[in-house]
Amino acid sequence: MRQWILFLTLALTACGLGADPTPYLVTLTPAPTQVTAVTAIATRPGRRNRATDTAPTPTDTQPPVATPLPTQPPLATDAPPPLPPTPEPTKDPWPPELAAPGNSKMGIHVLFNDDPRIMEFIRRVKPRVVKAVDNHGFLSEVKQVSPQTITIGRYTNNPFTSVLDGKDPSQYPNPADFAHNFIDHYINEYRLNPGVDYWEGWNEPQWHTQAEWEWYAEFEANRACFMNDLGYKAAIGGFSAGTPEFRNMAYFIPALEKAAQCNAIFTLHEYSSPTIQTGFNSGIPDAVHVQDAGSLTLRYRYWYEGYIKPRGFTIPLVISEAGVDNGVGGGCPRKDGGQGWYSCNKDWEAMPEFQGLPTWQIYMSQLSWYDSELRKDDYVLGFTVFTAGTSNNPDWRTFDINDMLIPMAVYMAGQ
Repeated sequence: MRQWILFLTLALTACGLGADPTPYLVTLTPAPTQVTAVTAIATRPGRRNRATDTAPTPTDTQPPVATPLPTQPPLATDAPPPLPPTPEPTKDPWPPELAAPGNSKMGIHVLFNDDPRIMEFIRRVKPRVVKAVDNHGFLSEVKQVSPQTITIGRYTNNPFTSVLDGKDPSQYPNPADFAHNFIDHYINEYRLNPGVDYWEGWNEPQWHTQAEWEWYAEFEANRACFMNDLGYKAAIGGFSAGTPEFRNMAYFIPALEKAAQCNAIFTLHEYSSPTIQTGFNSGIPDAVHVQDAGSLTLRYRYWYEGYIKPRGFTIPLVISEAGVDNGVGGGCPRKDGGQGWYSCNKDWEAMPEFQGLPTWQIYMSQLSWYDSELRKDDYVLGFTVFTAGTSNNPDWRTFDINDMLIPMAVYMAGQ
């Protein structure tokens, strides 16, 4: 009998029904740390869960004291604390810097270099022309950052403007001698401002008689050649918008022809209102018909097509002031005060083609049209929009283009 019991015990053990190595009470009353360990084993693919194979017979054995498991590192699925967001870089409103002047002929007129955007505009788009009045020192910096930019200077103080007033032509000073005197008056300023390429003389002269026009033509021709002899270059003419009349221009043509031989350029001003296009394709008294010329803006085409080209010479031209001036042309009846382009914003807003557009965009469309026209004429070096750097002077602030410099630069960089 005892042999039979021993045999039965050995048989049951061989069939896997003997005592399981896993303690029974661990399954019934697991310590918290052990449940985790068992669960981890049970969920591993391909691992047999021996903890549930059999239920061994209970005994009086006391449950073992659970040995604490070491603290587990975080599971791989635990996300690290979020990093603070990387701030987006501030978008540069300026276009990428050009290596040299582009196709646009747009430039700027500057009264005071009072805003860092003025030089940034020059660095970015290398305008073909920059003109300064009275404050010329920064033009040396202009030439450093944009050597191909043409610079023009002028002084507002001209003590000679009344030289012909109330005089008979026989009393006029000798124009050649007067040209020497004029240069001598400014020569120290010329020497102190090597950043200026061309110096203007008279600003917007108002001559009326043939004798006055002939005297002025001889004076300007001599001024150009005397300055050239001294190593300087002159910009002659300086006419205001809408002048001279066609018949009077004939008296000035000899000055242009002579000055062209002395490395001078021709400068004049063109404004109109209520838009810069006002007067386009309009004739002027006594003039030959010139396609796409104007009575105010693009008036210069009458001089080149009617006089200069037929005489077989040419002279480079710069429109040294340009823009909208409500004192020229049709004016801006709804103006808010002032005379510059910004004073015409209410008139523009009332025009169907401009409704819903911001003022700067309306003006930009006019300037780009003017630029596109000047680019058709290879003798035009460029034009300067009047004006940057007004320092909020009440006489000029409605002309101020400091806030226009970025849109102008973006336009120019795209040409």
